[in-house]
Amino acid sequence: MLRLRRSLCLLLTVLCISGSVDLVRAQNRTGATTDPEEARALNAIFAAWGRRAPRDWNISGELCSGAAIEDSVTDTNPAYNPLIKCDCNFVNSTICRITVLKVYALEVEGPIPPQLWTLQYLTNLNLGQNVLTGSLPPAIGNLTRMQYMTFGINALSGPVPKEIGLLADLRSLGISSNNFSGSIPPEIGSCTKLQKLYIGSSGLRGAIPSSFANLVDLEDAWITDLEVTGRIPDFIGHWTKLTTLRIFGTGLSGPIPSSFSNLTSLTELRLGDISNGSSTLEFIKDMKSLNILVLRNSNFSGTIPSNIGEYSSLQQLDLSFNKLHGPIP
Repeated sequence: MLRLRRSLCLLLTVLCISGSVDLVRAQNRTGATTDPEEARALNAIFAAWGRRAPRDWNISGELCSGAAIEDSVTDTNPAYNPLIKCDCNFVNSTICRITVLKVYALEVEGPIPPQLWTLQYLTNLNLGQNVLTGSLPPAIGNLTRMQYMTFGINALSGPVPKEIGLLADLRSLGISSNNFSGSIPPEIGSCTKLQKLYIGSSGLRGAIPSSFANLVDLEDAWITDLEVTGRIPDFIGHWTKLTTLRIFGTGLSGPIPSSFSNLTSLTELRLGDISNGSSTLEFIKDMKSLNILVLRNSNFSGTIPSNIGEYSSLQQLDLSFNKLHGPIP
């Protein structure tokens, strides 16, 4: 019995030591520390928003520790919010830089602190669904490593700065559901790596810039509930990688460019409220990957394509408030 107790005690001791070692490794497995200027900037941002860095990535006061450097923790995990992620491979692996900042749907109020624009190693910034006010400054152009950036569903106002065009590596831009003013910056057309563009209900107005013809890598484009005017641009039909296209609630006029027939990768197409210029549905005849097809109130005429039955993935179809005639295939 005594020997058994000793064995159990030894086992528990080993487990405790092992657990302590694992904790230390989780705290900062690299031995690197957060760049002090970035640490001060992040602490100032959180203080301005009345937030504190949680202990799952702020172990013993070291910001780039724990979840911030664990490969298994990603910014898409809802269990970690707010969250930063760090890259600790700078200065011979002694310095960590903040590369991801997520403060999502936490009812954060007020302007964006100016310290944010000093975090020049950010590649991913998610400030969506808060109550952020004020404007986006030209200093946003400092974030030249940025790839994924969203300010969607806030109360931001003022013009969208042209300096966004300096973010040459940008893949996703979300500014929907805000109170911006002025025109859509043509400089966004310089972000030729863009794959996702969400500008619906942003408050912007005017024409869709001709420079957007450069955005040939777009996969998702939401241009909705905006006071944009003019003809639907022909160049949209050359965004052949699109899988989702939404254009409705705008002042855009038809007819639908024939180039739209090139968009055969679409799985979702929503067009609505297009004035003037009658169009037929000929342009959709090869869009057989569609799951959702909504073409409402857009002066469509003619008949429903006879091959609509070949759209085997189609789950939602809305052709209401048009001038279509003839039998339903």
